[in-house]
Amino acid sequence: MEIIGQTVRHKTLGEGKVEKADGRYLSIAFSCGVKTFVYPDTFGKFLVAVDPAFAKQVESDLAADKSAKEKNDALRREEAKCFSHGIVIPGRAVQAEDEGQSAFVKDDDEDN
Repeated sequence: MEIIGQTVRHKTLGEGKVEKADGRYLSIAFSCGVKTFVYPDTFGKFLVAVDPAFAKQVESDLAADKSAKEKNDALRREEAKCFSHGIVIPGRAVQAEDEGQSAFVKDDDEDN
């Protein structure tokens, strides 16, 4: 679905139209000027899609974004757990959540 031209409603700024969709950012023209928002994160918090089809697309994108974040968080927790137990994961940057330490581990088969 085309995002540019869609009408959105902001809690305090009122209605606006999407002028530009650049990766994860939307530039929306309101009566007070053009504002930039992170897509889809600000929907449900500050922005609401007016068109039901666009609202459904936003909802789908929010669910996909949440799923990706949950997978990434689970991977980071597992890497931190391995790091705290001294287990090395070749080629992965790890950060211990509890100690705030970080380390980068180089693959054994990489040439220097």
